[in-house]
Amino acid sequence: MKTIGIVLAGGQSKRFGEPKALALRRGKPFLLYSVEALHPIVDEIVIVAQRCIQKKLPLQDVLWIEDEPQYKGKGPLAGIYSAIAHHEATWYIVLPCDTPFIHKKIINKLKEQADDSFDVIVPRVNGRLQPLIAMYHYRVKSLIYNCLQREEYRMHTLLSACRAKHIEMTEELPFMNINTKEQFHKWIG
Repeated sequence: MKTIGIVLAGGQSKRFGEPKALALRRGKPFLLYSVEALHPIVDEIVIVAQRCIQKKLPLQDVLWIEDEPQYKGKGPLAGIYSAIAHHEATWYIVLPCDTPFIHKKIINKLKEQADDSFDVIVPRVNGRLQPLIAMYHYRVKSLIYNCLQREEYRMHTLLSACRAKHIEMTEELPFMNINTKEQFHKWIG
C-alpha cells in the first residue's frame, strides 16, 4: 500500500498577512512540522505551494508542485487534486502547513485506520470533522474533479460525496491551525 503525504501550502494567507508556511515556532517554519509528522510514515511527501515558498525552504527528499493552472487559488481541494493527479498512490495523508502542533502519533492513528472500503478516514475532534488532517483513497480523485468542475470548493462538499470513516480523537492541540496574527501571538508567542 503506497502512501503519499500531501502538505497544502498554496493558500493566500490573507488573514495572516504573510505565508503561514514560513511562520516560525521555536525557530522552525510551520511547514516543517507537517513534513516531519509525515516523514517516517509515508513513502513520499508532496508539497503543494507557490514557488516563493519553495525558494525560501529548499527542502530535500520532498516533491514540490503548484496547483493545476485551471484550479490555482481554488483552495484545498485544488491542492489535493493537483497532488493526486501527478503522484499515484493508494492512500494520501493530507496536512495543512499551518498546524505547528501536529505530530506523528496523529498520522500513525490515521494510517492504522486505513480501510479500502472507505474513501476517506477523517478525524473528529470535539464533534468537528477535520478534513484537512485526513486520509484520502486514490478513488476520490474523480470526486474531487467533479467538485472542482461544479465550482464546489468546500471540503465538506467532498466529504458528503464520500464513504467516510470517522475516527474520534481527543487531543485538540495538534489540529489547531494558526490563521491570524492574534492566534499566532496567543499560541506561539
